[in-house]
Amino acid sequence: MADTIADRLRGLLGSDLYTEKGRLRADDLLVRERACQSLGDAAARVRALCSQWRAERVPPSTREQPFPPAAVMEPLRRADRHGRALEDAATEIRGLPLLAQDKVWDRVRSAGLDELLQFDWTLVGEADSLADTVARATDLGALDGTAVDEHLAKLRSVIADRRRYVQILA
Repeated sequence: MADTIADRLRGLLGSDLYTEKGRLRADDLLVRERACQSLGDAAARVRALCSQWRAERVPPSTREQPFPPAAVMEPLRRADRHGRALEDAATEIRGLPLLAQDKVWDRVRSAGLDELLQFDWTLVGEADSLADTVARATDLGALDGTAVDEHLAKLRSVIADRRRYVQILA
């Protein structure tokens, strides 16, 4: 038996798609995706810098020197670690717990929405700052590894704090 349009509309209105709770949950997902987009842009830029470095600086293998010099490869190794850390941070952000239960959302809305908003604001701000730091690098040698590490440490701290905060509310 096929659903009529009226039955489908009643089903949509019965779900939390059009409620404030549904919008808050969707906004939470949008904020996290926005932070992940910045981290993805930074990781893509790091990969592009690595490709450029390899093309310009890594000499082809010869019989006398089958492996590239360590001084040429060290920035590539460091950039590879940063790229993996960026992708790991994005995975952690996407995996942050959602506040899906109605009673939890009711408590958050009345008591802790401002704190959750502050965590999300900091999360997006740090991800954007990290992406800007990586975007400013003209080549792999100019990439400020210390600044990238500091931004990643702040991101990990905010992720952990936000995770603990959501667990406290649950």
